[in-house]
Amino acid sequence: MPEDREAQAVWLLPALTACATVGERGAGELLARLAELGGPAGPVLHLAVATGLGARHAEDRLAAVDALLVLAARGELDAALLGRDLAELLALGTVKPNRLADAARTAAAAGAYAPLTWTLLAQALPALLAGGAGARGAGEVLAVAADCAERCGAAGPVPDGVAGAAERAGSSQLAVQARRLRAALAEAAARAGGARRPGAGAEAAA
Repeated sequence: MPEDREAQAVWLLPALTACATVGERGAGELLARLAELGGPAGPVLHLAVATGLGARHAEDRLAAVDALLVLAARGELDAALLGRDLAELLALGTVKPNRLADAARTAAAAGAYAPLTWTLLAQALPALLAGGAGARGAGEVLAVAADCAERCGAAGPVPDGVAGAAERAGSSQLAVQARRLRAALAEAAARAGGARRPGAGAEAAA
């Protein structure tokens, strides 16, 4: 079924889950090849990519990033859907924050994909920061999110949990990166508001 990626993703998903949960390896390579085939890039394929991003072994995570970038380049990636899948997998413990941070950092290193990486991380952050304390490795994910937000000028709302993390006392990576992300979003929102304000351009010129 070379033109039915959804059906093939169903068969591949258990192997990818094993890569994330019990340290199996090798399924990521199949995922990267699967992304290059035809047919719809539906919810199962997106879930498979999200699971691959949390694989234990770096080579499987890299292959999942390759699959993500292939889908993005072809205009087939729904970053918001992928982010929601990541949120669910983080809540279940299938995807570990430090592994997600590594995969997201690799994806963002592609430069033009910083907005895409920010979109999926923005969806995942509330689950990552649920309960206020944040899971182990959450600071690493926040660091990647802040970098992406700064690079692409993201001006969207602050994801749930970020404000609480930013208000924590001390200089932990979680608190520092949450403050950095909050500041980046606020700065971009201020710039966008100034650009929309009637007469802003004329006042600046004067």
